[in-house]
Amino acid sequence: MVAVRKETIKQQAFEMASRALQPGEPIISGVYSITGPSPWLMNQLGLLGQFFVDYYFVAVTPQQIIFVKMNRVSNRPKEIAFTAPLQNVRISNYNRATVWSSFQYQTPTAPKPLRLNVHRVWRQELDALIGAFGVPVA
Repeated sequence: MVAVRKETIKQQAFEMASRALQPGEPIISGVYSITGPSPWLMNQLGLLGQFFVDYYFVAVTPQQIIFVKMNRVSNRPKEIAFTAPLQNVRISNYNRATVWSSFQYQTPTAPKPLRLNVHRVWRQELDALIGAFGVPVA
């Protein structure tokens, strides 16, 4: 079954992310995101643009951040791509835009930051996720 509704995507991704949780650890927020440059640019490239992006559901807890790899066709979770302790993560270049907001995710071990684009339907969840890192939300 293809997950189309936001609540369905969120429920399925939370179920997958829960595998990485410690007992009693709550998920503060989670957003569906697309990596890479601007989604507007990737749309201009058509099918070719899909080779340059990955789809993730990013969940944050009081202790960690969890990246769940999502299927680009069905929007269903595939696997937990990686997790990182919250204190090792830096969020930067937060840009809250009209349609596609973006931010960069960086860990000390990564060679360069990962740009994540989030559609406006996930704005409330994005504000909560960004707020968990102490970044002011406008």
